[in-house]
Parts: sequence; C-alpha cells; structure tokens
Amino acid sequence: MKRFPALHTISALFKILAWIVGIAAVLMCGVTIGGVYTASFVGSTGKVVAGLAVLLIGAFYVLLLYGIAESILVILAIEENTRKPKEG
Repeated sequence: MKRFPALHTISALFKILAWIVGIAAVLMCGVTIGGVYTASFVGSTGKVVAGLAVLLIGAFYVLLLYGIAESILVILAIEENTRKPKEG
C-alpha cells in the first residue's frame, strides 16, 4: 500500500488540470485569432499576436501545473527511498 494517498491523488489532479488548461489555451488561441472576442479596431496582426500570447501564457501554466505534480511525486520518492534499509 502506498503511503500518503492524498498526495498521490493531488498530484494526479494537478496533471489532469494541466491537460485541461493546455486544451483550453489551444482553443482560446484559435478563438482569439478567429476574432470572435477581439475588438474590431485590432487588425489581423493584433489578433495573431493576442492569440500567440494566449498560447504562451497557457503553455506557461501547463508547465507550472505539471511541474507541481511532478514535484509532489519527487518528494514522495525521496521519502520512500529514505525509509528503505541500506543494503551492503
């Protein structure tokens, strides 16, 4: 049985949230470039720049959330390895 099941669950939830944010960022990039929610005075270049900004910010949050999830797992692995008896 794994110790700290809540932390494993939280890590999995962070990974799922990272995927959701990534998909939402790609969709919002398309919506922004498509011009559905962009002001009419912004030209096509502005829409592309705004869409790429949305995509970059989304990618940052994906990396942040996934990194948090992996950090939790690293801490759990360190804890598990420190409990094991040393052989030899």
